[in-house]
Amino acid sequence: MAILTTDDAEKLEQLRNVDFLSFFSDETLEKLARSCRVISLNPSEVLFEEGDISNAMYIILSGELLVYKKHKVIARRKPSEYIGEMGLIESEPRSATIRAETEAELLEITEERFQKEFALHAQALFALLKTLSARSRKDLDVIDHMKEELTLAQDDAEKFSNILDNTSNETYIIDANNYKITQTNSAASRSLGYNKAQICEKALYDFWEDQSRLEFEMFVEPLRTGDRLVQVFDALQKRKNGTIYPVEVKLKVVLFRKGIAVLAVVRDLTESRQLESEIKRMAFFDSLTGLPNRNMINDRIKLALAHSERTQQNFALLFLDMDDFKSVNDSLGHSIGDELLKEVAKRLAGLLRGEDTVARIGGDEFVILLTGLKDNKYSTLLAERIISTLKPVFKIDKHEIYSSFSIGIALYPTDGKDAETLFKSADSAMYRAKEQGKSTYFLHDPKMLSVAQRRFDLKTLLGRALENDNFLLDYQPKIDIKTGEYQRLEVFLRMNDPERGLVLPAEFLPLAEESGLIVSIGDWVMQSVCKQIKAWRQEETSLIPVSINLSQAQLLQGKFTEKIESYLSNYGLKPDMFEFEIPEMALLKTSDQAYKNLMELHEFGSKLALDNFGLGLSSLNNLARVPLSTLNIDPKLIQGFSAGINSTITNTIISIGKSLNLKTVAKGVETLEQKKLLEHTGCDWAQGYFFSKPLSVAKIKPLLQNSCMKNKNQELL
Repeated sequence: MAILTTDDAEKLEQLRNVDFLSFFSDETLEKLARSCRVISLNPSEVLFEEGDISNAMYIILSGELLVYKKHKVIARRKPSEYIGEMGLIESEPRSATIRAETEAELLEITEERFQKEFALHAQALFALLKTLSARSRKDLDVIDHMKEELTLAQDDAEKFSNILDNTSNETYIIDANNYKITQTNSAASRSLGYNKAQICEKALYDFWEDQSRLEFEMFVEPLRTGDRLVQVFDALQKRKNGTIYPVEVKLKVVLFRKGIAVLAVVRDLTESRQLESEIKRMAFFDSLTGLPNRNMINDRIKLALAHSERTQQNFALLFLDMDDFKSVNDSLGHSIGDELLKEVAKRLAGLLRGEDTVARIGGDEFVILLTGLKDNKYSTLLAERIISTLKPVFKIDKHEIYSSFSIGIALYPTDGKDAETLFKSADSAMYRAKEQGKSTYFLHDPKMLSVAQRRFDLKTLLGRALENDNFLLDYQPKIDIKTGEYQRLEVFLRMNDPERGLVLPAEFLPLAEESGLIVSIGDWVMQSVCKQIKAWRQEETSLIPVSINLSQAQLLQGKFTEKIESYLSNYGLKPDMFEFEIPEMALLKTSDQAYKNLMELHEFGSKLALDNFGLGLSSLNNLARVPLSTLNIDPKLIQGFSAGINSTITNTIISIGKSLNLKTVAKGVETLEQKKLLEHTGCDWAQGYFFSKPLSVAKIKPLLQNSCMKNKNQELL
């Protein structure tokens, strides 16, 4: 979830104090806060006029606003209420004028910003629709305006009839004594299928399937006594052809010279109910897979909690996350990724009992609710079936895609007694499954909740570090084994949090990859290195090429090399000052985009190194396909170099490097014994704590100068 600015955080607190928003989730309220802006109105200042296009809604924070219809005040709006009608759904003309009575402050939510924030969160749209519907029932503008016109025209039958016919809704004048319809309009005739004379022979309730004279009298009586000004209720109305349609009925007593009558305005709800039904479906079902979404699974969990308290039966929550789904999207495109998710949804749904629920809660994440469990065995058996069922290849648009899932299991009541805790438990168990090697499941351990909280805190720290520039760079030399000359400086990233202190990359980089922040962090690293090299050059410090690690996500960016070129151009640097280290997994899964970026970096003049080679799955064919200049030998091989098998593998890698005309680098050299053994292998360069640990800019500078002097002395010899 994106980190809120200070202004957005203030708006979030204001939104939380609005009663009708209490049913929104925190995620929805945060999105609403980002789509708002605060505006102020002076006394008598107009917010919008009747007839204006409705492209925004407003929530009143302070002050009072008046609603005018034909220059007449028809309603007042106070703090925590909203105005704006249906402008967020369809741009219709405003039906009234809004003017400030006193100095007022409002939150404005424009249609454009609302749709941007809530495009994938239709549940909020549905919630607002319900609120808008509730407000429309309180408005008296249409009926009051009609009452005034009818009273003035009561002695002119033709004018009276025209007023009725000019209204778009069904309208009826009803005798207050016998409840017979005395006048109606063309809209009523079209809707019911009877002519006006036939309609006027009946009472309005004669057309209703679910209301009788008794209910009608109960609605009219408070109007007669003055206890209510208007009555609003729903009914099912029957046409001449027998079809039934839902309507909203508004009743109002009208005083004529000949006595009182009842004015009824009937609105056909068919379209709005269809819209409401569709929006409700959008609110509770995933539009891509058709599975229930987070809203529905939350509702089902609440029901399961209530049921389990009564029956003492357990239930389980399974949290599923697809392994490496991002690489499918990045390499094959989002349309293929979407089709894969649909096929996964079908396989999952086919595994469940009728009482179980599988939901897609976002991206490649699914949740399964298993209810009425007598023991915990069923949840683990199902997890095993899921892993087995999802292993066979998915054939999508000529592509063969293999998928796997990591599954976390939380059990009620041992792992949580509310929905939020159960979700956290299942989520943390899922991450433990990923740590165990993916394509497996893990039962929650209560100790893992603290791990999940640390992950969340670290993700927040990452966002804050990027925003506040709280990263540091250290540099570690790669040294020629024979001469001791510095050949490269590898860049190491650290996060320097004001509260936690120094955070090493092993802790935060995996989370940065997972959250998508790795690209922004990579951009920061590249610009910071360029800035440092320029500073060294201005100080006349000896310069050697710098090695920068690239993530798989960076390699999959479009126009990546253009970005690198722009950084170098801004600082006046040459491309041969940079060597880019790529992970072996990126080489194994080289997509067209990644291969294009690697070729462009090579053609641009930068060097390419394959990092941590030796324990992965890269084939010689992959090595030959990408224009590498360097092989970095995995430090695990070097640290066990004296062992027979490690020594054999290392010597083989060095031989491969020589045959492909590549420089070989032994990484992780920590002892004199390792250095001496390497001197006889033909390995070109070495790197590790035996030579130097990663150093700050201030500490690496003297070493660069010494290395430069050493090189010059050797040249003189």
